[in-house]
Amino acid sequence: MSQLDTTNDPYADQRNAPRNNLLLSSVCHWPNRQLDERVKIRNVSATGLMAEGTLGATVGEQVVLELRNIGAIEGIVAWVQSNRFGVAFARPIDPVLLRTPAEVSAKQSETRDYYQRGPVSVLNRQDETRTDRLRRI
Repeated sequence: MSQLDTTNDPYADQRNAPRNNLLLSSVCHWPNRQLDERVKIRNVSATGLMAEGTLGATVGEQVVLELRNIGAIEGIVAWVQSNRFGVAFARPIDPVLLRTPAEVSAKQSETRDYYQRGPVSVLNRQDETRTDRLRRI
């Protein structure tokens, strides 16, 4: 289901793997500058991605991206155009993992009874059944 994104991209002919379009926020670590930046990931493949940031990337600069369901992945800036830049990964990734929802905790994934309402901390209250708490009119 991957589609090649070649719209307005002068580097599209240099790609080795098809890109999947998506919009995802990520943290980009710039080790040489000792800075972190939140970037928008525009598309991704097994070998790289295109991101958009504000700090101004430089070709050949090392980056470490925190990717959802994958973790930290190292790469090198391959190209820069305005505020967008391409990253070539040091090792291939599975881009399908970025499209899957983030892992949920075991407590969140428990099924709740249809008639239970409210936050989980309130669900097991026995106050309503205690006769000594009922007001007499």
